[in-house]
Amino acid sequence: MKVGVVFGISEIANPKAFEKKVSEFLMRLANEFEIEGGVFVSSKSDTREVDFKDVDIIVLYPLTGGTENALKEFAYYRKPIVLFGDSFNNSIAAAIELREYFRDNLIPTALVKSFDELKAAILGYDDMKELFNKFLNIRLGLIGRTSTWLINEKFNLPYVHISLKKFYEYYDATTEAEGWKAVEGIVTKARDIKEPQREDLVKTGRMYIGLKKIIQYYKLDGFAIGCFEMLNKLNATPCLALAMLNAEGIPAACEGELNSLLGMLIVRRFFDKPAFMGNIADYGGNHIILAHCTAPLIANYILRSHFESGKGVGIAVSLPKGRASLLKIRGRKAVVAGVEVVGQERSEYRCRTQMKLKIEEAGDFIDGTLGNHHLLVYVDSEELADLLSELGFEVMLY
Repeated sequence: MKVGVVFGISEIANPKAFEKKVSEFLMRLANEFEIEGGVFVSSKSDTREVDFKDVDIIVLYPLTGGTENALKEFAYYRKPIVLFGDSFNNSIAAAIELREYFRDNLIPTALVKSFDELKAAILGYDDMKELFNKFLNIRLGLIGRTSTWLINEKFNLPYVHISLKKFYEYYDATTEAEGWKAVEGIVTKARDIKEPQREDLVKTGRMYIGLKKIIQYYKLDGFAIGCFEMLNKLNATPCLALAMLNAEGIPAACEGELNSLLGMLIVRRFFDKPAFMGNIADYGGNHIILAHCTAPLIANYILRSHFESGKGVGIAVSLPKGRASLLKIRGRKAVVAGVEVVGQERSEYRCRTQMKLKIEEAGDFIDGTLGNHHLLVYVDSEELADLLSELGFEVMLY
């Protein structure tokens, strides 16, 4: 195992005062692991001299306080981090501040203050290497902008920001014949088609092809898209295109919400399941109604218009009944609840896919959750909560 090592020292401290401590630390660590680096950093510019792309774990040792801004730059590598602190020169104080920063960026991080603890932490992370690699190496994309009404959106992970202009280029380069071919099978399998006309379906097919090209060009594992911005430009929304992609195993979130995208990707990557991203439309003593105009095409469906605008192609999917979970992620916090999908609702005053979920103490759940959008996933709630905890989320399980 290759361990990257860096020592933080404030710009007003004298490096010579720490040379003996650093030398002894490196010699001891080198007896156990292959090490890389071992340099002093005091500023952001110093960190550019270090390349940790090939290491498995990073050990950061703040020798003094005032090193937080330099050492936080190692979040860039998205590797598990062990912070080593000692009892002098505000070392532990700096390590605690750094630990919170890395955890907010969903990087597994441990704080230790003895060599035995350090060795155990490194070996522990090595045992979980496969789990963390599946999570830390994801490549997310945001096409357009996050919807302005998502006022609680907080997202610290790296992602690729792609302008809608790029999407429109791919859309315009797709012919109507290609668009129809992309959705023809979907149209054939629909239980019914209500509002959408052939022109609407063709636009959806062109959107689907354009999004697939963006995924391939930017090498994305999943994406969120600012879909409402398309209403004026295309007189359409990508609801059906997202539904098709989610059914194919490509996490695709609407309204540009990256937190929902992250949840979708986790569930797909670790459980190989799609997720229904929905609004909480209503709740009672022991039930919640989740509704949205896109849902993975994994069951019978009717093609409708998009609810709010009456344009384009939305879908009413009759998702399967049975045990499932509700998931909400915001930053490093997550809420998980065990639910039972009991049936489909059909109000004309809600988004097109409407599922009624049985949940104990629905009011308590509503009071404690982290915002609107939730994911309905056909995964055991305790297994999901355990996984999220291992990945570094603070999880509330209902």
